[in-house]
Amino acid sequence: MKRLVKYLAIIIFLSSALSVSAQSDEKAIRRGNRNYKMGKYDQAIERYREALEIRPNNVKAQFNLGDAYYAKQSYDTAYAEFQKVVEMSPDTKMKSDAVYNMGNCLLEQDRFYDAFNLYKVSLKMNPDNENALYNLEYCRAHLVKSKVIVVQPEHGRVEAKEKEAFNGQRVTLSSKPETDYALAQYTVVKADDPEVQVQVNGNSFVMPKFDVKVTAEFKQAHRIDIDPNIKNGTVHADRQKAVEGQQVILEAQGNNDWLLDEFTVYRTGNSKETVKVNKNTFTMPNYDVTVTATFRTALKISVDAVSNGKITVTDSLARPGDTIVVIVRPDKGYQLGELRVVSDRDASDSAPVSNDNLFRMLDTDVTVKANFVKASSYYSLQTDTHIEGGSVWICREEGVANVKGVVQLATDTATFRETVYISNTPQPGYRLKEYIVHQVGDTSVRVATSGDFAITKENEDKQYGGGSFFAMPDFDVEVSAVFEKDDDKNQDQQQDQQQDQQQDQEQQQDQQNQDQQQQQQDQQQQNQQMSKEDAQRMLDALENQEKKTMEKVNEEKVRQQPKKKSDKDW
Repeated sequence: MKRLVKYLAIIIFLSSALSVSAQSDEKAIRRGNRNYKMGKYDQAIERYREALEIRPNNVKAQFNLGDAYYAKQSYDTAYAEFQKVVEMSPDTKMKSDAVYNMGNCLLEQDRFYDAFNLYKVSLKMNPDNENALYNLEYCRAHLVKSKVIVVQPEHGRVEAKEKEAFNGQRVTLSSKPETDYALAQYTVVKADDPEVQVQVNGNSFVMPKFDVKVTAEFKQAHRIDIDPNIKNGTVHADRQKAVEGQQVILEAQGNNDWLLDEFTVYRTGNSKETVKVNKNTFTMPNYDVTVTATFRTALKISVDAVSNGKITVTDSLARPGDTIVVIVRPDKGYQLGELRVVSDRDASDSAPVSNDNLFRMLDTDVTVKANFVKASSYYSLQTDTHIEGGSVWICREEGVANVKGVVQLATDTATFRETVYISNTPQPGYRLKEYIVHQVGDTSVRVATSGDFAITKENEDKQYGGGSFFAMPDFDVEVSAVFEKDDDKNQDQQQDQQQDQQQDQEQQQDQQNQDQQQQQQDQQQQNQQMSKEDAQRMLDALENQEKKTMEKVNEEKVRQQPKKKSDKDW
């Protein structure tokens, strides 16, 4: 297996003028390098992240972090970390090495076309990068250009932006339905074997190593009308027409202090024939529909001022019976003392608040009253080191490769009823199924997270603080999670939305792409501060090097393996 470029923190004697933090981050890098040499990649990652917490602009720590993820075979994560090096480093050679390593991440996944393009970028930054030049020719040898054959269907036209494409290249499709028709789906198959299908995501697909035929299916479209007589709010649908079976998403916005009560969808011209609405979506039937909604006056939730911490609520407007969550954030050294929810109409009437900081809305406006006291005890948050399909950010497990996702915790200790935030980063193609929080030593004692209870009808799945959260119980907890593959329904729904939106936005998007490309070109020219003569000399040198290397490769006949990097003194 080829080695990546690696950057070392050189051990030197620091003068008294250097800060303690500078010493600390270099020490963390050295510890990470030792862990890396021993194959303890998770511990190396922790040390590199520790260095970045001390000095966020430490390019060497960022570079080695990407290398550690690469060693774990977490290529998508490694790619993202190397990309940060490109953004933060002022050194052109280091940028070139980082882009080269990004290409290696793609090459490990046989994405020859994308890797080929990155090696070219690396060479433009540093024409002396012989390894990038070698791997560029290695990718070139594996690229196969095939034809994209479009077969026109009934009731509309289909176009492919690329007439020919290399394997691994993304091919963009567009469609134009006839009046009263809409795109149902694209179909891409092997040209000489229709049984071999190619997956289409949205309005594009990745080109395989063979010729393909592209077509589409258009179906009779039905109108989605919005009732013009809706009072106290507005309603929108994510499309004006849809074919039978497509998912339609609705949005509602109440005027001032009004909230959505419910949606109603019925057959146009017959209000008694209704269509089932699930939260804010419905499945399009085989006829035109009209969407209406009712709104009701909202009840207000106020929060009294507090000291030594912060108190907020998930919603400031609600309906009777809605579940509201109180977010409790004490200052360091303090914990929640008293928490009450009192009716503004009758001070003797209050809503019970659970230890999870939840209450159900009364049929009046309410005020949340709380205070903070000196903290008497802190409880720990441990992490599951055998998480199914993923790993927790601060876990100590070693040798975990190809994780499906990562869970991040905001803290490792908390006081009773303090709000603890959790967030997650799934790998491409995966999603979080659920968080699992339970008492240490007893998995039967579960702690509810924000995904386990309803909030309000509009915000039922809303996440706060960049993730989910829970109220800390009065015992130590262990945090885990389960990641799963994205289901086909969500992909189909996203595909329907993208395809329908594309019909109206194609021309506008093309113009935006052209403007964006021009801006990127202008920015690159400005950043590099390169004259046209310098650019031409660089491109000429690149072309000459490509020719020389290609001749050498052909002579030696060693194109079976990509170039290996020489060992670095770690």
